[in-house]
Amino acid sequence: MTVAQGLPLPAAVKFGEWCGRRMIFWTRRSFRTAVDNLLQVFPEMTQAEAEAVATRVYEHFGRATVEVALGDRLLKRSTFDAHVVLRNEHYWRDVLAAGKGAIFVSAHLGPWEMFGMLARHWGVPLTSVYRPVKNPYIDRFMRRYRAEHGQTFIPKYGAVLALLRLLRRGGYIALLVDQHAKDEGLWVPFFGRPASTTPAPAYLAFKTGAPILTGYARRLPGLYCFEVFCDEPMFVRPTGDRQADILNATIEINRRLEGYIRQFPDQWLWMHRRWRAPPAGVLEKGKADVGSLGSAG
Repeated sequence: MTVAQGLPLPAAVKFGEWCGRRMIFWTRRSFRTAVDNLLQVFPEMTQAEAEAVATRVYEHFGRATVEVALGDRLLKRSTFDAHVVLRNEHYWRDVLAAGKGAIFVSAHLGPWEMFGMLARHWGVPLTSVYRPVKNPYIDRFMRRYRAEHGQTFIPKYGAVLALLRLLRRGGYIALLVDQHAKDEGLWVPFFGRPASTTPAPAYLAFKTGAPILTGYARRLPGLYCFEVFCDEPMFVRPTGDRQADILNATIEINRRLEGYIRQFPDQWLWMHRRWRAPPAGVLEKGKADVGSLGSAG
């Protein structure tokens, strides 16, 4: 990223896209996973079309890494509005004005680090749940970058109690919830297929009353132009059936995220193995289990 930071913006962007394309050759299995996922979700696509979209996905993530690295240089308080378009800003401001905390939920979609930049722009202390990246260089860069931009982060495993305490104090947390949640997840629809999905946002909202704000960041045409979108806040109102309340909210979160991804599929992490075979009998139970979260808080 040091190389990109020393280049003019157009050259830095091209360099990031080139790095993304080069990664295809080093991660052929992940590229095939991306193509297979695209063909499963969009059956009308041909093999060649899916490979072209998957290539753009790699270019996007290479470019996004560079764009994050250039954030300090280009995103100042005086220039933020020239680079970032906010949609439904009133939802954000209403939640912040209430002062009761919130759960920001998104996916590995677009340059998602823009949420952290937006929080810093507004002076909002944001806490994110962090799972180490396999590449140690990128992992160190992301940890340092978030810390320098006013974010705190806690390890993914065992995070629920800390997040509950934070929300009860009126804090703000950010969660990316579009990856396979293993045995801790609820098997709910995502692009029409069962996918193990973390119930953490729904559970935290159920326990604390904090609103869930789903949204996305995406790249717009042009150099260093982005849109940050916020959907109508979700509240998990207890009905007397905790399992159903958390399940239904998790289904709605997946529905929203799916809708965002369909709008610009070449900016989502298709190379992740999102859909896997559920354990025997899970889908026949008739009611999902909240799982290990149920004992927290």
